[in-house]
Amino acid sequence: MLELVVLRALVGRIPLVARLISIVFILATTIGLIIHFIEPDVFPTWFDAVWWALVTVSTVGYGDFVPVTTIGRVLGIILIFSGVGFMTLFVTSLAAKTISTVNAFREGMLTFMGDEHVIIIGWNERSRHAIENLQKVKPKSSIVLIDDTLQELPQGLRHIHFVRGNSSEDATLKQANIGLASSVLITAQHQGSEFSSDAHSILSTLAVKSQHPEVYTIVEVLTTEQIANAKRAGADEIVESTTLTGSVLINSLLYHHMSDVLDDLLTFNERTQLTFSPIVEEHVNKTFADLLNELYNGGDLLIGVKRSEEVLLHPPHDTVIQHGDLLILINRLHASTIK
Repeated sequence: MLELVVLRALVGRIPLVARLISIVFILATTIGLIIHFIEPDVFPTWFDAVWWALVTVSTVGYGDFVPVTTIGRVLGIILIFSGVGFMTLFVTSLAAKTISTVNAFREGMLTFMGDEHVIIIGWNERSRHAIENLQKVKPKSSIVLIDDTLQELPQGLRHIHFVRGNSSEDATLKQANIGLASSVLITAQHQGSEFSSDAHSILSTLAVKSQHPEVYTIVEVLTTEQIANAKRAGADEIVESTTLTGSVLINSLLYHHMSDVLDDLLTFNERTQLTFSPIVEEHVNKTFADLLNELYNGGDLLIGVKRSEEVLLHPPHDTVIQHGDLLILINRLHASTIK
């Protein structure tokens, strides 16, 4: 009795499609063996008999082998009726499985199986903009979107894997395969107070870093007071969107249409792009002025240097370039510097 229960449990774990295929092959092999012995002249080899059985059970019926005895034809009838039932069930099961998988993908229920992907947390206009521009810069990059407010993947998004769930929960992050991700962008959710939005972003940062401490994590916060907490949570880069927006507004107020300049500078296109560029050995010990002229002749405009955590915009002309510096360039070419 126990053996039967165990056997039923094991069989129950085998997918229905696999069970149907197994049954069809067992049935065709068994009847093929029988008819090989019944009609050895018509079916000279066991493979010929099994071939005929499989063709018959699939209701294809090539007619290259035809039984001539009554028993053989009865076996053929059994195969035909069995084939109609099993093949119909097989096709409908396969279609149902396909539809179920498509629905699960659209509704964010499937686990992402890739690696070196970018995870974007939170669905809003900023994340939409980030996805669109990332696909322009790196069209082959894999992107996973995590959100718990969407019922299904938004229309118009292509080549995006959607995971529906709370980004502060380990199960949701594992479904997004956080352990193999290359970077994470956590956007602020403009729902409720700014404090609650930042608290959720910081909680998501803690969850991300606990699962994958090395992943580069960018966090958007709305209040200056939460920057320190975001750093404590492990954020590698913090974007205070309120301050950035305020700076653009005040610059536009003081210098009309300055927002147009900033928008063009930060827009990804094939004309200009603001980038970081690592120095090469020949750049070391050159002055900022000398390197500015050299790069300008090559089509790039040097506007500053990032040295460790310090950003030097338009530094003195005699500033010496050092090992480890990053050059801040307005590049005419379509760069791919996002990591």
